[in-house]
Amino acid sequence: MIASEYLKLLTIGLTLELLLSLSLTADAQPKLKVTSAALLQKNTTVSQQNFIPPKQGKPKQTSGAGSRSDLKCSQKEGAIRPLMPKENYGLTLQERPTIFIQMPKTSARQVVLMFRDETGQFYERAFLPINSHDAIVGFTLPKEKQPLAVSKSYQWSLVVVCGETVQPDDPVFMGWVQRVPRTSKLESELRQKKTPIEQVAWYGKMGYWYDMLSTIVQAKQLNPDDAKLIAIWRDLLESEGISN
Repeated sequence: MIASEYLKLLTIGLTLELLLSLSLTADAQPKLKVTSAALLQKNTTVSQQNFIPPKQGKPKQTSGAGSRSDLKCSQKEGAIRPLMPKENYGLTLQERPTIFIQMPKTSARQVVLMFRDETGQFYERAFLPINSHDAIVGFTLPKEKQPLAVSKSYQWSLVVVCGETVQPDDPVFMGWVQRVPRTSKLESELRQKKTPIEQVAWYGKMGYWYDMLSTIVQAKQLNPDDAKLIAIWRDLLESEGISN
């Protein structure tokens, strides 16, 4: 079976499973929070110049259905794109890493964020509202959901629900993440990085993709006019091929 056929079947299988196991009606959905961040640059593309992909602990299969495709809810809407490292795999120190995507104006009102372990077993999921458009938006498991286990890899899936319920042709994005333990050595190194720019460079060098993005987004929210942060963000986005 060729790769494109495998990915298509994987996507259909995931959405069919959601159709059978999840109810997405308004009454059934818990009220969950979503972390979002507005992109302040006109040109939006994430750059990977200072990201070094991790070599240890990488899952055998890291390709994800729809991980880099231009998917959308309808032909009249803009493409929804994830911010992902080229190898579709990154590390994190966070208990619940944030998944960032470019979310143009869309009719979709919610997403389903799901995590599975390396064996394909379900680990955790959450229904999250879409509160921002024409921006880089982040989605995070709420605090009431169990955190990722340390030193384990997970495949995350983000389904953009275009209608009232999940359908097989809804946009699905997938990637891999591994939570790394916070050792005293790592904490000591990170404390030496006094500025967000130094922290971003350190995260990228260590292979912590999700932490690198979160740090940039948070720093830009606090300092939207910082020229250096704007340049780093623009370069990062350009390397992802994303634009407004």
